[in-house]
Amino acid sequence: MSANYMKIWNTKKIVKLTLTTVVMSGLLLAITAIATGPEFNIFPISYSGETNHDYPLLDARNFSDNGSFSTSQTDHDNGVDLDPGETIEFVIYYHNGAANGDENIARNVRIRANMPTELDSIHNVSATILADNATTANSSTKGGDVEVRISGSEEQRLEYVIGSTRLFPNHGSASQTLPDGIVSGGINIGDIEACWDFSGFVKFKARVTEDVSEDGSLEIQKTVSNQSDSTGFRNSVDAEPSDTIEYSIEVEAVGGDVEDVLVRDILPSGITFINDTLEIDGSHQSGTGGLFGSGIDVGDLQENETIVIRFEAKVASDSFFDGQTRTMVNTANARGSNTSTVQDTADVRVAGVVLGSSFRLSKSAYNQTQGVNAQSVIANPGDIINYILTYHNTGDTTQSNVIIEDDLYDVLLLSDLINNGGGQLSGNTLRFDSVTVSPKVSVDKTFQVRVKEVSMNQSDFVMTNFYGNQIDVQVRPPVVKGTYIAPKSGPENWVVPVLAAIVTGAWFIRKKYPSLITNYIKN
Repeated sequence: MSANYMKIWNTKKIVKLTLTTVVMSGLLLAITAIATGPEFNIFPISYSGETNHDYPLLDARNFSDNGSFSTSQTDHDNGVDLDPGETIEFVIYYHNGAANGDENIARNVRIRANMPTELDSIHNVSATILADNATTANSSTKGGDVEVRISGSEEQRLEYVIGSTRLFPNHGSASQTLPDGIVSGGINIGDIEACWDFSGFVKFKARVTEDVSEDGSLEIQKTVSNQSDSTGFRNSVDAEPSDTIEYSIEVEAVGGDVEDVLVRDILPSGITFINDTLEIDGSHQSGTGGLFGSGIDVGDLQENETIVIRFEAKVASDSFFDGQTRTMVNTANARGSNTSTVQDTADVRVAGVVLGSSFRLSKSAYNQTQGVNAQSVIANPGDIINYILTYHNTGDTTQSNVIIEDDLYDVLLLSDLINNGGGQLSGNTLRFDSVTVSPKVSVDKTFQVRVKEVSMNQSDFVMTNFYGNQIDVQVRPPVVKGTYIAPKSGPENWVVPVLAAIVTGAWFIRKKYPSLITNYIKN
């Protein structure tokens, strides 16, 4: 046997061995998926989190009754039963099942839920996962869509709950609040690497309307005026630090009467409500009336009737912006007991001003109860968290009238302020008296909060705020039924890299010796 023939014979043996191994593995379909780049939710469906299985792409539970997510395919196929007024929670599971590597990163991953908007007693909700370089994954073929059945003789609508979308990335239990839009254009969760460790969930809620009537609906218009320079009401205005602005919310009933209208406003960080400025149709209201919490109940609106809510707010001082330009978006929403939620926004753009001398802002948090950095542990109900705000004059000149303040909106959702450190709480902003800071000197301000008992109704379980740097303190969620735990890979992990290596070897041989592959198939 010649040397050349021997080389070809040995190579042919390698080809046969490689292809035989692939066939004997019974996983040719999985190999093809791995070899063709990023692909979502390609593994068999499991409801128990067993190794090397995916959860259904879309699942749901009755949130109001503290129901569980599905425990089997039959349970999933049975759908979810709801009464008018109840809330349903949906979960969308994603997992890039390709072999780990830069070439298999899914780019610009979008999650979208398709939720009907019309009146009906049965709603079919579906979801999709899209990426720039991956085939679209649909819930219909990845465990099935979710059927939502509503009791009673009246047909009802499903309406998305504003601010309810949360992301649980990277195989973890800590969540991030996402912008609204999952049931319209979808939301972008960025690039997703290929591996179990980068799988995750997106959760959101919807509410069943009560006694829905097609006669009336609401329209809302949110505008803002910069009182410091007497501009009129617009969708967007420019402002400077410490300017006074005024917001206007106009809600109108169109096409019929609307009952029990509830109006709510969400103030962004850097904007603080000014006490005793709330007016409804020109009538002064004490306090906030719940406008920034559960909302103001303005009663019934007759067809073509409009109600106007106005209030003033203060833009944060120079130190908040740290020389950066920010656009602060204020959102207002309204709904009636027989209508869906409508919302509108108004923007305030502030060009940050760097003070005459350089400065640096920083913030830290310490869990006094557990005796560690508060960002390194999960805080339990009752834990005391010490926050320290530091203003450091890094320049060569003395700085006068420096205001140190901190927006505690997100912190106070999950805790109570128990020691203000000498500051004053105005709305959600803790503000300290102005100070003079000498060159190269730092000034610290401290305050304490106590973590509250939280429920699953909280928007998330992380206290987030910003002062020079962002501080995230995770709060332990309550233990309830139906909690998802992403599946973990076990000893079978060797399958993916081995199969990837086989495919790579077969590809190389096909490129190097194409005739051998052809002859092998013929033989």
